Amino acid sequence: MRWIPAARSSQWWLLAGISTLLISILLWIIRFLILGQPFTGIHAFRFMILAVVLSFLFSFTGWLGARRLWLLSNLGTVIGLILMAVYSRDQTGWEDLISFIVFLEAAAAGFILGLIVEGVFLLLRQTRK
Repeated sequence: MRWIPAARSSQWWLLAGISTLLISILLWIIRFLILGQPFTGIHAFRFMILAVVLSFLFSFTGWLGARRLWLLSNLGTVIGLILMAVYSRDQTGWEDLISFIVFLEAAAAGFILGLIVEGVFLLLRQTRK
């Protein structure tokens, strides 16, 4: 994990910005292209705000030193985006809402798994001392 920035590095905020951009674009692609919904600025803005909150929350945990938490949270978000795109394909009605809920569940699962992994590593470090 040498490619992940060190704790308290300013590179975390660059990663947060890049992550925000990528997640926003992918959410827009899924919503407006795959689902075929008409483009509305308010929905695009809301998806961008969601991407900002997730990206900066995850990057803040990395900045604090929880690098595994950052990695697993972003992995959960990527898996959630993939699942959202798969569940959105050729669906109408409630399925678009279900695909969004699946995305949020996968992002939350990645975050929770990251918390567990960080906790285990913290306990291992404490028992060695």
